[in-house]
Amino acid sequence: MKTAFAVLLTLALATPALADPAADSTASAHRKSHALLWGAATVVAIGGAACLDRTIEEETDESHTAFEEGLSDFAEPFGNAAFVGAALAVTWGAAHLTDKPSLVRSTVRIGVSDVTAGLEAFVLKSAIGRKRPKDSPGDPFQFEPFSGNESFPSGHTTIAFCTAVAIDRESKARWVPFVVYPMAGLVGWSRIHDDEHWTSDVVAGAALGSWTATAVENHFEKHGMGWFQRFCWTVTPEPHGLALGLATALN
Repeated sequence: MKTAFAVLLTLALATPALADPAADSTASAHRKSHALLWGAATVVAIGGAACLDRTIEEETDESHTAFEEGLSDFAEPFGNAAFVGAALAVTWGAAHLTDKPSLVRSTVRIGVSDVTAGLEAFVLKSAIGRKRPKDSPGDPFQFEPFSGNESFPSGHTTIAFCTAVAIDRESKARWVPFVVYPMAGLVGWSRIHDDEHWTSDVVAGAALGSWTATAVENHFEKHGMGWFQRFCWTVTPEPHGLALGLATALN
């Protein structure tokens, strides 16, 4: 379990640097260089994690203390799209009621980041078709495209890191990074602990979520809210719960 903790802690501590916007909006060469380095680092990180997938899975199976179980249960909801969506919807509503337009806009921007990242993760999961650890114990290299297997990347980790980066970009409070990134790392760890994902799934999810939030925030920073200002959160009753989403008026 120490190996998994080390991988996720390193990932969480490294992510804040990815969230920083380019200092000079005209330095396109610098941004392209940064993007190439980020892409290369991501490939190396996923490849390195893939080499540890089997070892970490075996280690995780041997270590399931009551404390770890409780910690995993606590962390999991913070990467759950419904939970995060509900929290954003409540925040959006409260911001409207208390007349805080800046918080309303921030909530919409975070929501757009999460929805975009979630859709990206869904497409990749479906296309790649990697089996989860519990479905192929000891064999992390089982891929069946469009088979219904959806291990790569981790959707929970994608949402957790996307939300963390977006919140960090939207907030000026100095304490925020010290809360949101460790929490995102804890979500990733919980997916490994629960045998839902390989470590490389989690690393890929963290990279995807961080990149998406950074790209979305950079877009809004450069172009403004535009028609996204018309977005609002929707909550629709369903037989087994609530359906959460974003809606907008196009006229």
